[in-house]
Parts: sequence; C-alpha cells; structure tokens
Amino acid sequence: MNAKAFDLERLRAELKLWDAEMAHLEEKVSTLEPQAQSAMQSEAHDMLQAMLEEELVRLRQLRNEAEQELQRMEQAGEAEWKIQGERAERALGRLGDAFELSRSRFGE
Repeated sequence: MNAKAFDLERLRAELKLWDAEMAHLEEKVSTLEPQAQSAMQSEAHDMLQAMLEEELVRLRQLRNEAEQELQRMEQAGEAEWKIQGERAERALGRLGDAFELSRSRFGE
C-alpha cells in the first residue's frame, strides 16, 4: 500500500468514527422528550433542543467539509496529495474540536 492510500484509509476511518459520534448525538436530540413540566421547564427544554439542533447543523457542516477535503485528496495528483492530506487533517481536527466543545457544553 502506498503512502497516499494509507493516509486516505486512515483519514476515512477517522471520519467514520466521527460519523458514529454524530449518530449518537442525533439519537440524543431525537429522544429528548419533555415530561410533565412547568411552563418554565418546558421553555428551557425547548431552548436546549434548539441549541442541540443548531449544534448538529454546525457539526454536519464541518463533517461535510472534511469529506470534501478527503475527496480532493483522493483526486489530487502525485504532487498535490500531501498538501490536500494536510488540509483534510486540519478539517478533521476542526471537526474533532467541535465535537469536544459540544460534549463539554451538553454534558456528554
């Protein structure tokens, strides 16, 4: 296996891990059910739900950007693939940082 193929495989595996994390968060958001609550508790629940959904939109955008960088890397010629690989690494790093921030915000 050449270096480009190895790096692509490694980065795609990392993206799959983040996809699993995204599925976990999506499941968490979809299962947030309000229980019998006061009006204030219901409003707080709705605000949390909206914040989580906004966070998911942001994470999906970062995930899509990482996927695009991986596609560019895959299509890059011999002279460019290392540069594209570095861009893909940075995109995956931003995605990882965003997930860590989400975890700290929402107690995951």
